[in-house]
Amino acid sequence: MRPGAANPPAARTAITRTRIIDGAGGPEYLGDIILEGGSITEILAPGGFQDDGSTVVIDGAGLVTCPGFIDLQGTSGIAPLLDPPRHGALTQGVTTEAAGWAGPVCAPLTTDSAAALQRELTETTRDWTDQGVQWRTVGQYLDRVDEGTGTNIAYLVPLDAVRTMAGSAIPAEPTAEQLVTEVKALADALEQGAFGLCSPLAGSPNGCAGNTEIEALCAAVAAYDGHWAAFPASAAAPVIGSLSRSMDLAATTGVRLHLGDICATDQLLPELLALLDDSGATNPHLSCGSHPYLQSPGTLLSLLPGWARAGRPTEILERLEDADTVAQIRAELEAAGTIEWAEVTVAEVESGRLTILVGQDIGRIAAIQSADPVITVVRILCTDALATTILQRTGSEESLRGIAAHRTHVGTGTGSISSQHPGTWGAFARYVGHEARDVDLMDLPSVIHQLTARPAAVLNLTNRGVLSVGRAADVLVFDADAIIDMATFADPRQPAAGIHHVFVNGVPAVSAHLPTSALAGRALRRGPEGTTKTP
Repeated sequence: MRPGAANPPAARTAITRTRIIDGAGGPEYLGDIILEGGSITEILAPGGFQDDGSTVVIDGAGLVTCPGFIDLQGTSGIAPLLDPPRHGALTQGVTTEAAGWAGPVCAPLTTDSAAALQRELTETTRDWTDQGVQWRTVGQYLDRVDEGTGTNIAYLVPLDAVRTMAGSAIPAEPTAEQLVTEVKALADALEQGAFGLCSPLAGSPNGCAGNTEIEALCAAVAAYDGHWAAFPASAAAPVIGSLSRSMDLAATTGVRLHLGDICATDQLLPELLALLDDSGATNPHLSCGSHPYLQSPGTLLSLLPGWARAGRPTEILERLEDADTVAQIRAELEAAGTIEWAEVTVAEVESGRLTILVGQDIGRIAAIQSADPVITVVRILCTDALATTILQRTGSEESLRGIAAHRTHVGTGTGSISSQHPGTWGAFARYVGHEARDVDLMDLPSVIHQLTARPAAVLNLTNRGVLSVGRAADVLVFDADAIIDMATFADPRQPAAGIHHVFVNGVPAVSAHLPTSALAGRALRRGPEGTTKTP
């Protein structure tokens, strides 16, 4: 379906005799829910709604009605620009996405970074050839998103964006003057509606910001009661130490900390859970996020140490042509010992010369080529102009569920690094249908809480994440016995089963199982005092 106009009107709608799970974590109850003008206007006892003939009535008998899911690792900043209808998110019940985790920097922009973004958009779709990147600030970017998006978007400022604004050289520490410019750029972004900062974990040996830089930036975020979304810089990095340093830094600055894309081997799981438990007193707003798959999407380049992948693509490729540099990369990866090459599978390539490698693991490719795995990785990166994406298996079902059951956990999607990962279309349905129902990891109200009210609290959203009168009408209606992810690694773009209706700001985004392509989402904006402005 073709996308409709932005911000369509919301018809008065009643969902009757439905099983209400309000997202707050309490038990379900039966009732009628009335949506009008983009908000939840009434929640009545079952049968309390009297049809006046002017209301759209949905028979919710036997179906669950809950808040729309909120994905803290939702997508890149360019996704709502390139894919406004957001069918992959909406057909699994996601109504709000955090953006900025991956992909090119979208805001704030310099003249050079705007040109780079324009090239990226134009190379992806011809529709952008004549449009042009007309914005520079976060506020202007959010205005552009508001021209039409299927989901609500909460923007996080990437570390690279403020570094670019200051002309900071990566991975070197910024000068005192550059750091002042970085902090001002971030503060300006927060003033204009950004929800916080996203960056690699602190103290990473793979090129993350140094403690002085990240502490100054986190202090700026804390002043706006925003949050810092920190994620592993590389699969080659020892994660436990970086997690601990990030928690210490959050305690020092008072910033809300969300640890994204968390995973652990069976051996490291007890240490990880103990670390999360022990941090509760010093980090009262701590949260961690993970998706329900053993294989995570990523880029092949991300496996290299941070210093090796810093700079422009031409600089990285030149670096990878140097034998001494490659030897140093090999030595560091072997010393870290964190990568099992047989667990790293090539997912997508751009070069036709490499198509035969898709679906094969690096260990096997290296064996066939009678080459060292690092040499194999470097060859692929150079041939594919750094564009190769991967799937990497880490941990086990037991470690995955151990993390998911923790009190700080928030269920997330897989991000937008690879379109070949089924989580792009199915992660949230998998949490509800497989992990909660089939595996019985937790009851239905608990898993709904992890996907709604808890991520809303991380973002400090004041009008989403819980079904209550006066809140935004981001609402999901699903069949608890039928909901399940249908997307697979072989066929990843399949809508979830069991999703009957999805409303975004009171407008049907999915109706009778089918996406409507309505552009009813909003660019959400945080105010300077930390609360979310209602669009």
